Amino acid sequence: MNDINYISDPEDLINFLKKEKLVSDHILDSSRSMISVINRNYIYEKVNATFCKAHMGIAESIVGKTLGDVWGYDTFQNYIKNNLDRCFSGDTVRYEASFTVPQTGKRFFEVVFRPIPTESGEITHLLAETFDVTDLKISEKFASEKENEFRRFETNLPIGFLRCLPDGKIIHANKAFLIIMECEEEMELCDTNLRNRYSEETLFNIHFEQLRDGKPKSFGRVPLKTCRNNAIVCRLSAFMVLDDSSNPSYVDFSFEDSSRELMLESRLLQAQKLETIGALAGGIAHDFNNILTTISGYSELLKEDLPETSPSAQKVTRILMAVSKARSLTSQILTFSRQVEQEKIIVDLSEVLKETISFMKAATPSGISIRSNIRRDNLTVLADPTQLFRIFLNLMTNAVQSMEEKGGRLSISLKQIPGKKVKNILNKNIFAEEYALVTFRDTGTGMDPSILMRIFEPFFTTREVGKGTGLGLSVVHGIVTEMEGEVLVSSEKDKGSVFYVYLPVARTDTRVKEQVMPGKRILFITGNPHESNILLLALGSTGYKVALAPDREQFLRELSAKTAFPDLILFSNESKEIKTNDLVSILKERGLSVPVILISDANRDLNEDNSLSSEFIKQRLIKPVSLKEIKSAIQLLLV
Repeated sequence: MNDINYISDPEDLINFLKKEKLVSDHILDSSRSMISVINRNYIYEKVNATFCKAHMGIAESIVGKTLGDVWGYDTFQNYIKNNLDRCFSGDTVRYEASFTVPQTGKRFFEVVFRPIPTESGEITHLLAETFDVTDLKISEKFASEKENEFRRFETNLPIGFLRCLPDGKIIHANKAFLIIMECEEEMELCDTNLRNRYSEETLFNIHFEQLRDGKPKSFGRVPLKTCRNNAIVCRLSAFMVLDDSSNPSYVDFSFEDSSRELMLESRLLQAQKLETIGALAGGIAHDFNNILTTISGYSELLKEDLPETSPSAQKVTRILMAVSKARSLTSQILTFSRQVEQEKIIVDLSEVLKETISFMKAATPSGISIRSNIRRDNLTVLADPTQLFRIFLNLMTNAVQSMEEKGGRLSISLKQIPGKKVKNILNKNIFAEEYALVTFRDTGTGMDPSILMRIFEPFFTTREVGKGTGLGLSVVHGIVTEMEGEVLVSSEKDKGSVFYVYLPVARTDTRVKEQVMPGKRILFITGNPHESNILLLALGSTGYKVALAPDREQFLRELSAKTAFPDLILFSNESKEIKTNDLVSILKERGLSVPVILISDANRDLNEDNSLSSEFIKQRLIKPVSLKEIKSAIQLLLV
């Protein structure tokens, strides 16, 4: 094209200018941005086709109008005028804005104002180039929302996501992975290698070889090490991303903590095993009890035929004592196998727990401390109070025994928790609305996993021969299960153990039917004060009138009362002031014929209770005695 300065013919000049205008208009109208020329009065002097299309009009309907007419007066004043004034002062102005266009609603724009100076330098017009980026903004917003959604998905799922290089170097991990691997922040993993988290490095190499085909793989449960060097088992899935040349770029992993899954499987297997053992042991115990009854019956008949001073009489007494011990064992086996129904009443759990703690503190050797944190009083459960005492006593005794060599601390706590909160922990389809959680935490020797899996098995014990029957924890398990509760345990070798006892809280409308004989009075000669309080609690639920005789003086006073004479005496031979012989002698001297129930330990030598077959002592209950046994014995004698 020739330069305009060399055109001399006016007609040629006019044709040239027409052609030049046609080309420039075509260029402007082909632009995807809105282009306009604006004068100092804020009036449009020229607009391109894109501008007209955006405003759904033609150039003639826009040219000559002010920006306020086209965009709206408020939009012009608030978003446009200030930037126009800056441009008329000589600046090129760029800015982003979102405002409502009268014809199309809210839109997003990128705007550039360029000054158009005259030959003298005066700026009388400016060129406005406006890009409608609404679609781009909507796309960016959609992408941002999707990215945030993915981030929430990645962050909130309890699945660990990790990306590493083909050599195993970790380049990214989500929050769940940090929690699973016990890492406080992602920086702990930066520049570290995933192979160091594998318990077996050769397994890491095998997995990476299997991933080289670029297909997703699941590796099942893999033993790993956390940032704190603790062992953990995770279910792993992964795939390797390959570049265009089929070379490894990076590997994405997902990690699912399988600890709970393994725990539930272990508990299921344990429950099945205990159920099988319980059924077998229960059947044997019933048959063995029948044999013991025969031995005991004939031994008592034989003893009656022998003089008390005869050596043979002493031997028969030893047989009877052995029978008592055997009955105690079979009683515990039946309790473990849940073939003995417990007599349940509404019991204040905190009261029984405090009594047991007081009892243990008095018997705990120096070097071992017992601390309690009982947050709730009047927390009631439906239970046999004597069996509840037995649970707590067994767990505390085991804890103290585990700390005998080095000393330590036993911490006991009681709190109430919602049933929904522990539903997954207990793995029960039917669960109570509220649970009482009693925790026993010791700093003893702890247990390794092989022992931990067997602690509730009957006759399993880690103590020396002759120092334990191995029935303590199995009985605890049986009693708690009968109460529809759960006992869980965690332990670490050389660090200690924690036992968690979950018991369903009794509803206030719970009622237990009692078969009592109104007006009957029982005189209870107590032994150990703490255990006696538990027995007293059990007796108080029966509806009988119960009087206590902790010493000889009170016993004689109760026998002298004319208006409240006892119908039955319940006698614990742990009483320090009243022995069995003293009791029988006092009753004989006064010519009283009051039936007596003797509560004694299985290890008690029957020579000390040689009045067992007397006319007074009608029944002997072997510790640990249950509420059901006490009530049955009382009802039998007061018929």
